[in-house]
Amino acid sequence: MFESLFMFPSAVRRHQSAPLMKERERFLEHVSQRGVSHKGLQQYASTLLYIIRFLHLENHLRAVGFDEINAAARSWLKSRRRDKPLARPKALIYHFSSAAKQFLQFHDKLVRSRPNQPFADKLERFGNFVALERGLSPDTHKAYCWHASQFLKWYAALGKAFSQASLADTDNYLLDKSRRWNSSTLTEAANLLRCFFRYSRMKHWCRRVNADAIKAVHPRETRSVQGPDWQDVRRLLRYEKQDTAASMRVQVLILLYALYGLRTSEATGLLLRNIDWKTRTFTVRRAKNYKLQSFPILRSFELALKKYLKFGRPNCQSEFAIVTLHPPYRPMRVGSVAQIINKRMKLLGITSAYGGPRALRHACATRLLTEEMSLQQIADFLGHKDCMTVGVYARHDLHSLKSVAVIDLCRGLRTFPRKSLAAWNRRDAAYIYLPSPNKY
Repeated sequence: MFESLFMFPSAVRRHQSAPLMKERERFLEHVSQRGVSHKGLQQYASTLLYIIRFLHLENHLRAVGFDEINAAARSWLKSRRRDKPLARPKALIYHFSSAAKQFLQFHDKLVRSRPNQPFADKLERFGNFVALERGLSPDTHKAYCWHASQFLKWYAALGKAFSQASLADTDNYLLDKSRRWNSSTLTEAANLLRCFFRYSRMKHWCRRVNADAIKAVHPRETRSVQGPDWQDVRRLLRYEKQDTAASMRVQVLILLYALYGLRTSEATGLLLRNIDWKTRTFTVRRAKNYKLQSFPILRSFELALKKYLKFGRPNCQSEFAIVTLHPPYRPMRVGSVAQIINKRMKLLGITSAYGGPRALRHACATRLLTEEMSLQQIADFLGHKDCMTVGVYARHDLHSLKSVAVIDLCRGLRTFPRKSLAAWNRRDAAYIYLPSPNKY
């Protein structure tokens, strides 16, 4: 293994003579299967020597906890400092700790400290409920459990039994969090607390809290603020007219959000096998209603996608169309995509009530409304369960409000505008918006 990694015989002898040679070789083979480059494997191999030295693993491989790893990382960083301080010390500590945790976890020697979570049994049962019975996505399940754990930690400090929880406790909790959280996070916390206390009432844990009465404290009406204009979306696309892999990837993501109205998880979860170049369509599974929906590959999106797949996408075995730039190649995280979009919107001075892909999805829905599509058609296109969710977009188009005010929002305007929709949009098919080529 080391003969193929290093060129100089002295380097090969140094790695072969170090302790735990077989364990290190097995771990490096495991890392190489994840798609790590040759240079990355060399960095892993060199870092493992310091990990064994500063964790005192020369005699045998033993169980190690997080605190010991962090202390060893600080000692290693201190030993590397010379006359001048090192650049990016936090990044170096993170690299050392991450490699040590991966190595120990691979050999089942990583000791995970269990946090002191009050009412852990109730939180675990609630997590199983939202994951299994409600079928939520992993990210949504994580958000549910996190907000529930935050409330339980705050409530445990009061020294009361959980059965004595009242509506005043939830109000005080949201009031306390309003000093640090914005209105969107408070609204999300209130929604998830309602779900948690409905489940608690069903399990007879707490009957004193009326879940429907839980409201966010002093929420600002951010949903009434208009999202980015379509001209801003075009500015984003013009800004990404570059030949770098990152720019090609972002251009594809922007088109998926702004042109097709996909959610973040739907765009990052797009699979290569779901792109049909013969019929010039691609299929995604909606994150909310779990239905399959097909979209035509428009010319602008086709050019950006082919350019990314040919020149920007790494040559890897991943089944996902959009992957990370560096190994191990994997689908992008939701938070990473939001940071990338927000950074570019900030550089261009684009302001919006929402940030990231949600802002582009908002711009897509607003543009559909200007094309005289009904709210029910927009809800079907965006993958919502009903049209009540997209009613917020009607506030930004005064011209459309005149027709919306005299019809049934959910059943009116069933005819499709000929200039805006494809002819193959039937009632049993997904509604697909096809903008005219001269508008894009």
